[in-house]
Amino acid sequence: MLIRDILKKKGSKTYTASKEAKIVDIAHILSKENIGAVVILEKEKVVGILSERDIVRGFTQKKSVRNTRAEELMTKNVFTCSAEDNNEDLLTLMVTKHFRHLPVLDKDKLVGVVSIGDLVKDRTKRLKKEIDQLKSYVTKSY
Repeated sequence: MLIRDILKKKGSKTYTASKEAKIVDIAHILSKENIGAVVILEKEKVVGILSERDIVRGFTQKKSVRNTRAEELMTKNVFTCSAEDNNEDLLTLMVTKHFRHLPVLDKDKLVGVVSIGDLVKDRTKRLKKEIDQLKSYVTKSY
């Protein structure tokens, strides 16, 4: 399945912040929206991503990160994908590179975000459907 199909099902709402945003404000967004990461934009260009994991790592570097700016803790080398990319390939990439959120771009413009949970959910649904079809085929054959 392609990423565009996943975005059609889940929607393309994204949460973004500037690199000057304070960690405390981003933490409030993460908590309120029940999400794991926000994309950091500069003039509509993806320049980073800030996840719960990045914030926790920040606590190990400083006593308080409340007033720290996003650019100090964000992941700067962000993997991105297009809506035409394949779920299977991206799932492998995310597992191999140990990250959970992937901004989806169309001509360098942010059009959505998929999480590893979105990809696993889609993969699980498709595997269940295949298993059900195989069971049906086998029981009809006998």
